[in-house]
Amino acid sequence: MRWLIRRVLKKGKSSISYEDDTHYGEILTIGRASDQAIFLPDLRAALNHASVTAVGNGKYRVESLIIAGIRVNGEITYSITVASGAVIELGSTRLTLLDARGDYDAAVEVSTIDKSEQAAISSSRKKPTSLSETWISKRWPSWIGFIVVLLLGLLLPAATHVVPGLNKVLRYSPLPSTAFWNPGEVDAAHKIIANDCTRCHQNAFLMVRDTACTSCHASTKAHADPARFNIPALGDARCGTCHQDHNGNRGMVSQAQELCADCHADLKARTRNASQIADISDFGSNHPEFHVNLPGWSGNDEFTPKSMPWSAALKENSGLKFNHEKHLKADGLNAPNGRKVLVCANCHQPDVAGAAMLPISFEKMCHECHQLGFDTLAPEREVPHADVPAVTYTLDEFYARRGLEGGYADARAPTIVQERRRPGSPPLSRQEQVEALAWARDRAREAARTLFTSKACVTCHSINTTAGADGGWHVAPVRVSGIWYVEASFSHAKHQTKACNDCHAGAASSKASNDLLIPGIDNCRECHAGAHSSGKIASTCIACHDYHRSPLLTLDKPAPTAANR
Repeated sequence: MRWLIRRVLKKGKSSISYEDDTHYGEILTIGRASDQAIFLPDLRAALNHASVTAVGNGKYRVESLIIAGIRVNGEITYSITVASGAVIELGSTRLTLLDARGDYDAAVEVSTIDKSEQAAISSSRKKPTSLSETWISKRWPSWIGFIVVLLLGLLLPAATHVVPGLNKVLRYSPLPSTAFWNPGEVDAAHKIIANDCTRCHQNAFLMVRDTACTSCHASTKAHADPARFNIPALGDARCGTCHQDHNGNRGMVSQAQELCADCHADLKARTRNASQIADISDFGSNHPEFHVNLPGWSGNDEFTPKSMPWSAALKENSGLKFNHEKHLKADGLNAPNGRKVLVCANCHQPDVAGAAMLPISFEKMCHECHQLGFDTLAPEREVPHADVPAVTYTLDEFYARRGLEGGYADARAPTIVQERRRPGSPPLSRQEQVEALAWARDRAREAARTLFTSKACVTCHSINTTAGADGGWHVAPVRVSGIWYVEASFSHAKHQTKACNDCHAGAASSKASNDLLIPGIDNCRECHAGAHSSGKIASTCIACHDYHRSPLLTLDKPAPTAANR
């Protein structure tokens, strides 16, 4: 099948010319790859974006080869049959399908959408972003909102003082009632229902029942499992015994150290040595060394974190090579853009909540110095990070294109690869293609070997130097705990007044990546002590630990008590 590809060339404001080309094949391919029938040098086009097939009688079948679809006659579609005259828009290019003419079986016209036309199209497809762009007026919704607020927020609650029985009706309705008789600020977790008193106070002038709590907290884990904690006082106590609202933000959570210490001070004696947890009564004077979570692997090479008591001799085998001392030199490092002095915050950045640290990102934190270039003749090209198949694919694609296009100024390359081919030159013969692609394959493997074993990857990772059966490379996985103390709550945001070295001592002089730079309990005790400390920060158990919860029982399905078993 012979296709006529007519390109519209604009030479001035009103002068245009045409350039005709012929394509042989059943399918007309469109995309950014060099082997496409219609090549589009536009980053908005995929390498293989779409295809067009002439189905006869002036009809064409347009199919999208990517999940985003393609715009045909102004609509996004994935597959459609259209008549001649249909318009395909892709980025700044417009393709118009034409009737076959002369001895051609199908025809398409390729033209460029100028910037003014693109702006007009974008404006026509733009959705309203303000009320003035719609049919809705600003004035009457404002008056309606004002009247609703006036009636429900002021007049209706005030009427309960003069209309008998109205207050009782409003108590059991979603409308505002005597919620303004609030004895104090509710807990932060109850702000959302602060104006609906009946959600908790289901019976007037009576204490809050447990059923009011479990109506919302049905799936909350029970605080005490009788199978593990044979303490009736825990299972029989009312919710309101410990959790009393209207005491301000976080007032419902008891901060008293005795809440934990009453049981844990002599836990082994209470459980007749059945408990594996050490007796704890005060953080400053009676608390064991922290248990730190470290990466580990099982016999089946599965990632299995291990928890063990902290000690200065512990090592963290994360699979990563890193030298803190080299990166934290006081006089800085030689970076591509000049001398650069690094500090801890360049790599260790807190998450949105400020509690933990974000994972290290190669692209954001390492790439400026550790660039992944692979060819001195194309210094701007790099391979992707952390994806071995993508690396080999990138190298294969790059050198295959260089080999077939020619003009690669490397004395080691074959003549057919070095020669620069002018536009209009005859295509390569089959033998020349084989020779060029053979060189490309060998050159890609050489570049991969250099990247993995001597230049880039091996700098930070352990690499299997023996290539696999498929020609791939094995990079040892990086396993960093991220949260080293999984049983404790810690927030970096609350410790911003401290320097990094105050807690992570020795980081600036660490030369091995397996150095454990996480502090132990003695470091925390420099500032924190028990609940009754006067010279340090008074810290109760709940400052770092959550109250233990049953893994199975929930508040709406408590275990049977001794009275009804």
